[in-house]
Amino acid sequence: MRFFILLKLKNLAIYISIILLYTKCAQITPLTGGKTDATPPKVLLCSPKNASVNFNQKTIEIDFDEFITLKDLVNQFIITPQTNQLPNIQVQSKKIKIEFKEELLPNTTYKLFFGNAIVDIRENNPLSNFEYIFSTGSMIDNQVLKGKVINAQNNKALSNILVGLYKANATDSILYIEKPTYASFTNTNGEFSFNYLPKSDFKIIAIKDENKNLMYDGSIEQIGFKSAKISTLDTSLIQLRLFREIPTKQFLKKTITPEYGKAVLIYNTPCSNNIKITAKGLTDYSFNVTMDSISLYYKNVFDTLKIIVSDKDKHIDSISILIPSENDLVKIKKNKGLKYTIKPNFSKTFPYFETLTFDLNVPYNIENLNKRDLTINEIKDSIKTKMEFEILKNEERPNSYSIKTKIKGESSYLITFNKELFKNDIGRTNDSVGYLFNTTSGDDYGILNLKLTFPEKGKYLILLLNENYEIVKKSQIELSLSSSSTTNFTFNNLLPGSYFVKVVVDANKNNQFDTGNYFKNIQPELIFFNNSPIKILSGWEIENEWIIN
Repeated sequence: MRFFILLKLKNLAIYISIILLYTKCAQITPLTGGKTDATPPKVLLCSPKNASVNFNQKTIEIDFDEFITLKDLVNQFIITPQTNQLPNIQVQSKKIKIEFKEELLPNTTYKLFFGNAIVDIRENNPLSNFEYIFSTGSMIDNQVLKGKVINAQNNKALSNILVGLYKANATDSILYIEKPTYASFTNTNGEFSFNYLPKSDFKIIAIKDENKNLMYDGSIEQIGFKSAKISTLDTSLIQLRLFREIPTKQFLKKTITPEYGKAVLIYNTPCSNNIKITAKGLTDYSFNVTMDSISLYYKNVFDTLKIIVSDKDKHIDSISILIPSENDLVKIKKNKGLKYTIKPNFSKTFPYFETLTFDLNVPYNIENLNKRDLTINEIKDSIKTKMEFEILKNEERPNSYSIKTKIKGESSYLITFNKELFKNDIGRTNDSVGYLFNTTSGDDYGILNLKLTFPEKGKYLILLLNENYEIVKKSQIELSLSSSSTTNFTFNNLLPGSYFVKVVVDANKNNQFDTGNYFKNIQPELIFFNNSPIKILSGWEIENEWIIN
């Protein structure tokens, strides 16, 4: 009996082992698929051969070593010189078939550039920058043009910019109505190149082609050009400075009425310095910094503000702006009141050398100001000392005011605007508000002594930029024929950080950078940019020298 039981147990163990083995063999495991294919398609055969001469075919076939497809062909494919109709391009398993829809020019070298459009089906590996060349004449043209496109404002290289070559005798308007004869795009370093060009002269133009139509669409896009024609026999590098033109036609984009008493006109281009605004109920108006926006201030007029815009007493425009009605004004006063809002330049920490200023949402006649309702106190050891002051109106901005008083470094101050300090005849008032702030000291800042050597005599604007490339200091100089080309500039009270220097050649001496104009053959004013950061430390005086070239 014992032997029989042992035999049974032994057989059971065998059965269990067989079941486990079977179960393990039946488990499903994922396939690895082998190594990832990272090899782009290879060209096996071109018919006719690549770089053929005396080309007279209607069709080109290109065979590859694997199945391929075309990706983003619209943006990747370029044929130069341009044809009136793009050829028909089809994929047939491992083959690309190209069919021309028109007669090709005689004795001309053509280039079919595919960019990264040709990829294998399995892994999308691109055959980068593949090009097929042929000539309808007896030779392949071999002239080359190279260059770079930079931003005219900061000299930075620009990528993906269309660079076009046009016939030298083409009209200036050609870039508005036709695609360039030869086209190229800049790489990440702003560089472009043309090859297989004939010995000829061309117009060269760079365009930031926003809508991808290979043409210039005016000031909504940026442009760069050479004033003179270029020759393919010239091997020097070409530099094109891209800029945005000022629109030739000015128009009112929109009007804004943020509150009763204020309306804003917003234009598409900067306004003339001679613009004048007249209207019933208008009390004042002011321009923004870029001169493309006008803030209008009015009172005792309702429903519609009818304004007349003139330039040197010449009528330009009549504009009607919808404003709150008299009933609307009553509701505003009843619900939330008509308020003066105060926007000061002082809060928490204030530079000891700056002037205290504040803006109001609408102008106020400071002759009506009761100075007893505005107090300025110096606070030292919890003791308040009342200070004398004077309020001055900003002549250029009617809603901006400065506080003339003597503040010191490393001190604490409290400025209090009492309730109804500002009050006008239609019931607009302010709420009581106080501002407590500390002033900095001279040791919080650094000084930069900058020695500049200019390339030639003329007028220059010197702009000091912070790490965010914002202008923090300005200076200017005009060098006469007898003056030295080297000049020293001192910039005081600089916060610690890195700074850059930008120099503008102010050719027309109007104290600002001026952009170019294509039809007037005007280039943007030349800019020099020092890309080496100047490190400013608090309490330090830094010396720096730059020979501008």
